[in-house]
Amino acid sequence: MHFVWATGAWQYQRDFELHPVSAARSWHEGAWMWLYHSQHGVYLFFVLSGYLLSQRWLVAQNTQLRPYLTDRALRTLPGAWLALLVALGLLYLDNKMPEHSGLRWLENAFFLNWFRYDDTHHLLIVTWSLQAEWLFYVSLPIVAWCARTLGNSQRQRLIAVLACGFLAMALLKVTSIRGAAYALFFTTGAVCALKQNDWRTTIQKTPWWLALTLYVVVNFVYAWTTATAARLQASGFGPFEWHAIAFALVSGALLLKTAEHTFDDSLIVRIGRYIGRISYSIYLWHLLVLIAFAQLLGLPKRLEILPNPVAIALYLSALVAATWFISVASFYVVEKPYFSRRRVDKQ
Repeated sequence: MHFVWATGAWQYQRDFELHPVSAARSWHEGAWMWLYHSQHGVYLFFVLSGYLLSQRWLVAQNTQLRPYLTDRALRTLPGAWLALLVALGLLYLDNKMPEHSGLRWLENAFFLNWFRYDDTHHLLIVTWSLQAEWLFYVSLPIVAWCARTLGNSQRQRLIAVLACGFLAMALLKVTSIRGAAYALFFTTGAVCALKQNDWRTTIQKTPWWLALTLYVVVNFVYAWTTATAARLQASGFGPFEWHAIAFALVSGALLLKTAEHTFDDSLIVRIGRYIGRISYSIYLWHLLVLIAFAQLLGLPKRLEILPNPVAIALYLSALVAATWFISVASFYVVEKPYFSRRRVDKQ
């Protein structure tokens, strides 16, 4: 998505953030714009996170608060803090150091900038989704407590999840312009965890082509009609909220369809699992690589002497290679100690 945004500014002199696909001036520009608007990654991750963690808190009900929060902190914060320091370094090299940079780093490191009504206080813009994730981490034990207080039946737990989800959406709508719909994605994952057994037969009968087609259609309709959901959302109930409801339904169905499927041990599956394993490092470093390429190497401007397809291919290849190298290094230096410690704790 961020590569496509840079390509839009470079090749088409347009900020894809500001236009729907219907505003494209050519079919190839429209294709790039649709790729930019199809922001699957973060939203799917929220649904998946709600599903996996709710298995522990709402289905199994065997998680303790202190070990859970300690585990989440050790898993996410060291890499994020390192990436924020590097982001601050890149600002320094570009002579754009913010005022009170130490306080700004602390504000970002502990996600206190979530409720600001602009993006200018983000040292690393992608971490807004980590902030949303941490709001979910902290909220989930409260949701589980509400569910236990209400009762032990699945129906009572479901009512508690829905009530807490709607309350979270209302609070976020009032206090944050980031969009209450993100809470809906976590709630969708939690509902899928609670209702998976009840829906198993229906899920298995649903063909893959139908689930995937609905997923693509929902994203295309939103991209065609509305500027991207990455923009800060206005108050009220607008197109993004309608899109979020539709996305929650189709992504929940696709999640359960995938969870019910048995994957073989093919090369493609193994590669996919490896990418998943280092995906947090990719998440933290990909945008910093893109920024560093522009600041330190002058890319993609220096590639303009080449034909457009060649320039775009070289730019993408260089970004992917650099991101992959740095992400793998970050994984082994920062994240691998966490996984080793967790294995020892389980033993």
